[in-house]
Amino acid sequence: DEARNLSCADGDLVASESDAQHVDLLLVSTKGMFKESPTVGVGMITFLKKQDAAIREMRRDIMVQFNTDGYKLTEMNQDSTGEYIIEYKPTYQ
Repeated sequence: DEARNLSCADGDLVASESDAQHVDLLLVSTKGMFKESPTVGVGMITFLKKQDAAIREMRRDIMVQFNTDGYKLTEMNQDSTGEYIIEYKPTYQ
């Protein structure tokens, strides 16, 4: 679910669409967070604490991470409230 918790029903795990959760974890995790894959993660919070020059670097890092995991960044914009709108599509079949 949106809180990154497992969903259970009738005493069993519920399988459902997980692309949004997967992308969310890529964006919030930092490199080195996953022992098995130390280069995975954008660490978006770290980028957001930096000045505007870091936005280009963040966008590039998101594109690389998405491509590695089978997604394509289709749009990344900042709305009037400062929130980032990130749109993507899977490149796998």
